Amino acid sequence: MIKKLKKSELRQYEKQLLEEREKLIKELEYESGQISKTQLESSGDLSAYSNHMADQGTETERREITSQILSTRREALFEIDRALQKINSGKFGLCEKCGRSISKRRLKFVPQARHCIKCQNQTNP
Repeated sequence: MIKKLKKSELRQYEKQLLEEREKLIKELEYESGQISKTQLESSGDLSAYSNHMADQGTETERREITSQILSTRREALFEIDRALQKINSGKFGLCEKCGRSISKRRLKFVPQARHCIKCQNQTNP
């Protein structure tokens, strides 16, 4: 059954999505700044002596983890932007797989949800 969301509900979801979007953008800016620092800047050691190989390995691992975090946050930002587009096009709250309404309870916690619980469980068993 397809239930049309009220305008007030759509505004609330839009507000929630915009707040999360702003938070993600700030986190992305910070993490991007961290990863772009040179190794010496990030270690705080600006001396002419080279770092120990173990220190370099730790720094490389930190950069890889930060890179993975950035990728995950970019993906989340994409999903939020997609949900905002759906609000504007009148398709927000509808499952992309079966076309039925996504429960309000699910949207409350995951407003960028693309699938109803039933279809989501089929996609990710």
